[in-house]
Amino acid sequence: MSFDRPAPVRFILDERRFGLVSFPRPKGRTRIPLEPLQAALEQTLGVRFEVRRERLFGPKIHSFVYMGERVKIRMLDSGDAHIDLAGVDDDVREIILEHLRQSHEFEAH
Repeated sequence: MSFDRPAPVRFILDERRFGLVSFPRPKGRTRIPLEPLQAALEQTLGVRFEVRRERLFGPKIHSFVYMGERVKIRMLDSGDAHIDLAGVDDDVREIILEHLRQSHEFEAH
């Protein structure tokens, strides 16, 4: 009996920037695929994603609301993604980080 479970999404807690969680792109890829990241966050945190434009013709921003705080996923020019938790409530930030650390959907590096 085999389970076809997707590989965990890698994340890195940035030591230089408080509250920044980076999701590096897989080796050999030019961008991180958003679908596995989105699915892992939805599964781990029990949230639903929204996609909105930042301005009238600005980039599409993926975000979710967790415990009343809006968290945005930003795509970087390097192809990586990150979420900046520095602006959210301290308790919410610590709960999200603990969920990421404890989840089988994510792998810390």
